Amino acid sequence: MSSINSDTFQQMLLQLHNSFLEEMPEKLDRLEQLLMAMEKYGVSRDSFNEFYRIIHSLKGSGGTFGLHIITTLCHQLEDLLNTTEGGAKYTPALVAISLEYVDLLRMTLGQVHAGNTSFPQIEERLNGLRKQFAPKQFTVMIVDNTKLLTQIYLQALAELPIRPVVIGDGYIALMRALTEPFDLLITTNEIPVLNGIALIGALKLSASKNRNIKAILVTANRGIANKKSRATDADYVIVKDAQLAQNLADITKNALSISATHDA
Repeated sequence: MSSINSDTFQQMLLQLHNSFLEEMPEKLDRLEQLLMAMEKYGVSRDSFNEFYRIIHSLKGSGGTFGLHIITTLCHQLEDLLNTTEGGAKYTPALVAISLEYVDLLRMTLGQVHAGNTSFPQIEERLNGLRKQFAPKQFTVMIVDNTKLLTQIYLQALAELPIRPVVIGDGYIALMRALTEPFDLLITTNEIPVLNGIALIGALKLSASKNRNIKAILVTANRGIANKKSRATDADYVIVKDAQLAQNLADITKNALSISATHDA
C-alpha cells in the first residue's frame, strides 16, 4: 500500500513539475510586458509589486521541483529588486538588467527542456550581471535571524564597498552558497535548522565555487574562539560583546583585503 502511495505521490510531483514548465513561458511573457511598460511609462507600485511576486513565485517553484538554476536566477534578481526601495529607485538601467535576467530564464527553460542538468554558460552570465548592478562591490552573505544583530552587522559594514545579502535560515543560506558566487560569509552560530559551524563546515567540504571563501563566525560562546583546529572551521571567530561592530568591520576589511583608504 505504501508503495502505491509513494508511486502516486511521485506521479503527482511529476505532473506539477511539468505544469510548472508549461506555464512558465506565459509568466515570462508577463514579466517582459511589465518591464517594457515600466521602461516606457515609468515604474508604478502595482507593476513593481506584480513583477516581484512573479519572480518570488518562480524562485519557490524552482526549488520545489529541483530546478536550482531557476531559483538561483530569481534569488539574484530579487537581490537587485531589493536595492530599489520598493521600486522607488528602480532606474531604467536596472530595468534593462532585469530584462537580461528574464532572457536568461527563457534560455534556462530551453535548456531544461533539452535535458540539460548543468548550466555553465548561464552561471557565467549570471556572474556578469551581478557585477553590473553591484560594480566595485564585494557580495557578502550575512546569516542571522535576529533583527537587532542584523542591524548591528549592517551598520558596522555600511561604509565598506559591499553588497550584503541577509538570510535568516542556515539551510537556505547553504543552498544559495552552493549555487551563487559570494565573496565572504558572515554567520552567527545560533541560527535555526543548520547552525553556523555546520553551515561553514558543509560549505568548505563542498565542491562549490565558494568552498574557499573566507568565513566569519559570530558567537556568544567564548570557548569556540580558542578551538579552531580543523580545516572546516571558520577563518575568523568574533564574540558577541561590546566590541562586536568594530571587530566585525576590521575583520571584514582584512578578509576582503580592503584598504583603510578604499573610499579615497
